[in-house]
Amino acid sequence: MSWYDLISPLYDTVATGYGRPRRAAIAQLRLEPGDAVLDIACGTGLNFPLIEAGIGPEGLLIGLDFSPGMLAKAQRRARRRRWENVRLIQADARALCRELLREHAGVDRVDKALCTLGFSVVPDWETVFERSWALVKPGGRYAMMDGWRGRRNPVVRPLVRLMEVVSRSDVTHRRCWAPLEAKSGDYSYTAFNYTPFVRAIMFVAAGTVPGAAA
Repeated sequence: MSWYDLISPLYDTVATGYGRPRRAAIAQLRLEPGDAVLDIACGTGLNFPLIEAGIGPEGLLIGLDFSPGMLAKAQRRARRRRWENVRLIQADARALCRELLREHAGVDRVDKALCTLGFSVVPDWETVFERSWALVKPGGRYAMMDGWRGRRNPVVRPLVRLMEVVSRSDVTHRRCWAPLEAKSGDYSYTAFNYTPFVRAIMFVAAGTVPGAAA
């Protein structure tokens, strides 16, 4: 059993505290009815209600996660809400490719992609970004929300370390927004400050895939 399988029963209680940056990240997708959206490291599906509100029943929501325990909760969430346009994929995010999407969701590209609290956790996060970026159609949007230790302050070091231990993440060294900034047009970055001592412990970054809209 993986760590996230183990903590899946309690995950929503902790992660719902990031509602403001989560809403900001999804708003940056500029969702439209009928969009196909890839939610990378979707976990228990906390993003699903906001995505569904934007894409409507004619859209497609593809959730990918490595943890069967987290995906089981996401599946129950979708069933309770009777979302028939949700496709869940249990796989390592490093395996993302057109063939995987086609096999499980019937599409090989998406209009929008999102990753919340994932890039600080997944192995080889640069590879995951590159593979997921390649799946977004030209003119599509890509957004991420994650943690970042904005300044080296000894006062908050124990808090940051605790966050990293509990979530098995690295918010100290991974500059997850950097490849998105380098590749995208219409790039934006917003920091969310939660205490006077912790600067930009959460951030939202977003951009547009270059090229004409599909």
